[in-house]
Amino acid sequence: MLRFFGFDTTENIPTKFFVDRLFNVRKASDKDGFLEDLIDLLNDTDIDIYIPVHSEECRVVAKREKELRRETKIRFMISPSRTFQVLDDKSNAYQALSKIGVRTPKIFEKSEEITSFPIVGKPKIGSGSKGFVKISNRDEFLQFQKENRDALFVEYITGSEYTVDAFFNSEGKLVTYNQRIRLKTLGGAAVITQNDFAVDVKNQIERISSAYKINGPANFQFFHTPESEVVFTDINLRFASGGLPLTVESGANIVELLILELLGYKYDPNKYQSDRKKRIMYRYFEEIFEEL
Repeated sequence: MLRFFGFDTTENIPTKFFVDRLFNVRKASDKDGFLEDLIDLLNDTDIDIYIPVHSEECRVVAKREKELRRETKIRFMISPSRTFQVLDDKSNAYQALSKIGVRTPKIFEKSEEITSFPIVGKPKIGSGSKGFVKISNRDEFLQFQKENRDALFVEYITGSEYTVDAFFNSEGKLVTYNQRIRLKTLGGAAVITQNDFAVDVKNQIERISSAYKINGPANFQFFHTPESEVVFTDINLRFASGGLPLTVESGANIVELLILELLGYKYDPNKYQSDRKKRIMYRYFEEIFEEL
């Protein structure tokens, strides 16, 4: 019998209506406490597969992968800690990707390097649009810089914004991917998204994964500018937070691939390629009620 378990820091979330059982753990920001709770949970249940999905959770699991494998018998996939150290930090990622010929936004190391506006202020480590600020003039820049000492300042990129959902096997080889335009977002997650392969970035993705091993699900974000440049802005070593259902519906069932890979089953990669149809996905809210 197939059962789905979940965990969070609170029970007051809609996820509990979609899983067989919901467990409480400490926040992933409490690295030691979270890992202790996770190990206890995995050892006290008959869970076979663990799928980390949250950004902070993935960072902890990657860093403490050996300990988690030593203390439990759980099956999971995570990219190496070194890959997180480089690609999860935007400052490191932009410099590393530029060295392998992948275009990224220009970083402004010093204020005098900024000769025109707008520019972007954003956290060095983060996901979605959290902390993303468009800065229109020098006064706004100075104020933002004062309030955000560790912020990263980069050039402002315009154009069509894409997300690429991808899956890499245990050897780090790209198995499948699907490209989609982010037509509308909410909190960084796509709520309206459409397949689009007009600008195919498979070569760039394979170049990145050849330099920095990636295992399991990952998603890449890039802009196609009015000047026909492809500019990579984010790499997240996890499932995408919004548009993944479109990728699955299009044939690139990354979730199923992950399970097959973890169970050691053989599969035909050709059966998991995107059909590349110009399919569009709309997400919407649905109310759930609970009487206490």
